[in-house]
Amino acid sequence: MARGPLLKRLEKAEKAAKALSPVQLSPFDEDALAIYSAMSYLDATLSPTYHEVEPTAAYVRGEELRNTIYGPIIPANLDEHLKRYTRTSGEFELAFGREPREGDKLCYEHVARMHSSENYSREFGRIIEAWQRQLPHLTCPLKFDDGRLFRRLAPERRGEESKWEEDVRIQPWERWLSIPMVLSNTDFEANVTISAVVFLGVVGVKHQCRAATEEDLQNPQTEPIRDPTGFLFGQQRFKELLVEVMGA
Repeated sequence: MARGPLLKRLEKAEKAAKALSPVQLSPFDEDALAIYSAMSYLDATLSPTYHEVEPTAAYVRGEELRNTIYGPIIPANLDEHLKRYTRTSGEFELAFGREPREGDKLCYEHVARMHSSENYSREFGRIIEAWQRQLPHLTCPLKFDDGRLFRRLAPERRGEESKWEEDVRIQPWERWLSIPMVLSNTDFEANVTISAVVFLGVVGVKHQCRAATEEDLQNPQTEPIRDPTGFLFGQQRFKELLVEVMGA
């Protein structure tokens, strides 16, 4: 085969491969996506707030990348997935990367593994380092120390200093007890609770579940658990806030 046609075919194949490959991220892109993913942890009580980050180039680029890689955010009233979403199904999705089906099981060990100190240390470490590189003029309102997340609260009165407060909502035990079925089956005086729930499928419009029986516990969920990322943690936090606002 002549060299000219061969080179053209190789160039064409290379272009096709690039078109099918994932988005190639520069170091700035990686930082921007990390910062954007952290926005669901910021609210009006923190210093700085979400509104101080939103105009920055890092945030704007992070939003562009989020829409390119994962698609734009669907309005809550049009998001059928969000309408089915519950705290319980959200924990299952974080662990297994899909919505639960009837008969699927979520165990405390799944939640503890996903929300482990190691996972949070890795992901919050990336966020904080990205923030320091791209937003040095703004104090990062998040810090992770010794397995604990702290948020920098805005001063309550003029002239006061900002203070750091622990956010216990990321702790595995808190995550587990935030599941309504678990909470309703917990005896705090005896310090006893259930170790797993079983999904019943979508009943009405929401994923429903029940407490696992001894028989259920004999059949472990063998599907492999995926590694969580800062984006997935941020998405889970964002969905939980939306569901809370929607009163579900």
